[in-house]
Amino acid sequence: MPSCNRSVSPSHALRPRRSRVELSRYVRVRAAPPRAANDNRTGAPQLWRWAIALGAAPTLAVALALSLLI
Repeated sequence: MPSCNRSVSPSHALRPRRSRVELSRYVRVRAAPPRAANDNRTGAPQLWRWAIALGAAPTLAVALALSLLI
């Protein structure tokens, strides 16, 4: 097949290869980390913290009321 035969031009063959590795090609600053394809997080705020605060509020209120009576 003629399309499979590719000749290498002399200018391409004589070019020196880069021996230096540039880290900027691999390091991304302040970028979001790659996520898995099955990651279904929505990025919504975590509501369990609010639930704990609301559950602890009555206990703290009773403790405050008792400390004021003593």
